[in-house]
Amino acid sequence: MSASRAITVDVGRALALPPPGSLPVTAVSQRTYENAVSQTVSLATRGRTPGENAIHVAFFTAADVPEATGVEGNLLKEPGIDDFAIGKEMEERLPGVAMAPSAVFVQNSYGPFGYAFGRGTGGEACLYAWQRLAGKDSLFHPKSGMISVRLRVCDPTATEASLLRLAYGYTFNAKLKRPGWNPIGDAPEPAPELGQAGAPIYPQAPQSSFGETPPRPQAVRPRPERRRSAVRAEPQAPEPISTKPLEGYPTVPPPPAP
Repeated sequence: MSASRAITVDVGRALALPPPGSLPVTAVSQRTYENAVSQTVSLATRGRTPGENAIHVAFFTAADVPEATGVEGNLLKEPGIDDFAIGKEMEERLPGVAMAPSAVFVQNSYGPFGYAFGRGTGGEACLYAWQRLAGKDSLFHPKSGMISVRLRVCDPTATEASLLRLAYGYTFNAKLKRPGWNPIGDAPEPAPELGQAGAPIYPQAPQSSFGETPPRPQAVRPRPERRRSAVRAEPQAPEPISTKPLEGYPTVPPPPAP
């Protein structure tokens, strides 16, 4: 028995969506299995690197998930997250692009994820990210289901930081109607200081949108102090000597001419 044929579904039924203000969703292709539902959420693609930008997502039921890559009968096997499996995926979805896996620990709202960065055709930025979400009851045989995510994106105007924001900001748009299906876990409780007096909350600095390089902070140069020039008193002209005789004093005759 083979898996169901891929069908095109409405964009509003996408299992995962990129963050608002980033790449728009252009199409959604879906396959249904006995133990999973998988989708390829196509994103707007520009540039010359072969392949399309997309989010590849699969929602697995709480049944035991085969560990090898591929399809067995009508069961979808979990994509591996080891180096060999990820390398094979990148060769298929980013042909000819030298991708370098990052050794930096990163984590979004759902948990840790891995990513690789490289340069595609014409030097455009390319990113491939992967994430596996399962309940805390068991990592290898999750009883509460599992979610597998792959993000492939290349853009000629983007940077590594702006592409990485896509992996940080994507969200899930649906869930399986199965008893006990909850691979993400319950949402955390609100912070105890929320709404309390004496606990101010400050707004965060606005972030650059997708494809825009965040401006570099410019060093504030101190303004040179204006030296106050000494106020020089302008020399005043001497008052003219009066030739009139002073009152109350005898008049002295001038000396005789030589």
